Amino acid sequence: MNKQVTKPKSTPQNDAWEAYLDVEKYGKPTLSSIEFTTTHLCNMRCAHCAVGHTLVTKDSEALPLELLLQRLDEVSTLRTMSITGGEPMMSLKSVENYVLPLLKYANERGIYTQINSNLTLDLDRYKLIAPYLDVLHISHNWVTEDEFIDTGFAMMERKPTREQRKALFDRMISNSKALSDMGVLVSAETMLNSRTVPHLEKIHKQVVEEMGCMRHEIHPMYDSGFVGMTTPNKKQDSLLSMYPSDFASSLETLSLGEIREAIHHLLDVRYENVWMLFGTLPFYACSKKEEDLALLKRLYESKNVTVRNDPDGRSRLNVNIFTGDIIVTDFGDTPPLGNIQTDDLISAYDSWQSSNLAKELSCHCPAVSCLGPNILVKNSYYQDMDFATQKATIIK
Repeated sequence: MNKQVTKPKSTPQNDAWEAYLDVEKYGKPTLSSIEFTTTHLCNMRCAHCAVGHTLVTKDSEALPLELLLQRLDEVSTLRTMSITGGEPMMSLKSVENYVLPLLKYANERGIYTQINSNLTLDLDRYKLIAPYLDVLHISHNWVTEDEFIDTGFAMMERKPTREQRKALFDRMISNSKALSDMGVLVSAETMLNSRTVPHLEKIHKQVVEEMGCMRHEIHPMYDSGFVGMTTPNKKQDSLLSMYPSDFASSLETLSLGEIREAIHHLLDVRYENVWMLFGTLPFYACSKKEEDLALLKRLYESKNVTVRNDPDGRSRLNVNIFTGDIIVTDFGDTPPLGNIQTDDLISAYDSWQSSNLAKELSCHCPAVSCLGPNILVKNSYYQDMDFATQKATIIK
């Protein structure tokens, strides 16, 4: 494969990671997205990290790249590919041997690409992948430099100095602006929790004005990773103390009312020329609550605002390049669906779709292009709700 396939840019009208595209094209949810976990290394230990409990100080040996590419070749419906960690850019060896070849493969095949990074490493490292990258995703939940310095390293016992951590913050801001100027869609994700909600306007302003991001993603925070931990993972040398009680108390899942209020506030103060993407929202058009329906109507009608169906388990599977395990999501606790050393990805996806859990979450409402809640949303707010029996009372 040596001829690059061109593709339209990612826009609010063309979000390749939208799982509903598969329903429109194939008539049902279809495997169209693969996410690779290429490292468990990270130079930070954020209190809110969804995969913080998996981080280590040394990666094990990865499976051969040829096997990963073979499994991708077998998925004819592939539309997007994501790379996550840990921090995928931390090890230059990993970047050269896995990240870059995977991105080049996808680029040549016309597959949309995304990498999840904290953007704190040298800009030259990001320049290596920029030509093959559609979206660079960064979590951005920082109100101040001190917030980054403290929260971004909260779960690390042996921390860099405050000056070193501030330098990383400054580099994150400058790298984001530089990559945006290069034409990469830098997408900053902010989680809604009691720590960020009072400062959403300030965070949004920094994301747009200082970082140059053309997309701001908003996701309510659910219990996973460090957020759900009460004791550290013993595998991690850097996680030797109990979860700090001040962070535990400040990172609780918000109530539905608090989430609604926060979203309305964001819509009031946002820059309308910047794409705002809402994901894993716990509000549905089949709700009996007028306040839910009013919020959804506002979201549907707002300029450059989209509400994305969660791709995990609908259109996407995660592959761990070290173990070969195929799972529904990199921060979930469902057992592996198979292993790429013995199983192809389509078979693993079919196995998931036929599982009882997937059937419980299987929901499709064409009136609003909705595929229902994911497991985190359902467990947090709708444990007793059978969404398959509900019906939308508004249309998109």
